[in-house]
Amino acid sequence: MNNYFKYGIYIAASLICYFLIIDLLGYADVVFLSFFNAILTGGGIILAVRDIYRLDKEHFEYMNGFTAGFLSGLIGTTIFTIFMALYLIQIRPELAESLKEQITIAGSGIDFAIIVFVFLSGVATSIVSALIIMPIYMPSWNTKKVRKKQKPMNDKH
Repeated sequence: MNNYFKYGIYIAASLICYFLIIDLLGYADVVFLSFFNAILTGGGIILAVRDIYRLDKEHFEYMNGFTAGFLSGLIGTTIFTIFMALYLIQIRPELAESLKEQITIAGSGIDFAIIVFVFLSGVATSIVSALIIMPIYMPSWNTKKVRKKQKPMNDKH
């Protein structure tokens, strides 16, 4: 359980630092720069899964790795969402207005919708990243060698 929080905090810290840097440079309202958040989140998830894998290689299961990756991403996303809520509501409400105009899917007149959008984007990124990363640590059991041992009826190889 400690592993999830450690990497979740790393993910949140990297997302917050990245956001503050682009805000300092004056590009916080450029929405497509938020795609780099997926790379930062994915990097943290890779580290979390790698840690779990190294602890017990013999008994490593898919769900152990997926859970570690997803929960780390969820914790990081939650911390980042809380930061964004405080930042957009208390410190830079004009940035929130600018983002609401650009992200129309979040709703045009709803202040809370942009925060929900940030959270759901992070959750989706965490799920997809964990699913993409897991095959690195769990190679497929569905190989020609395994199928040959199982002797399936329709396998002509």
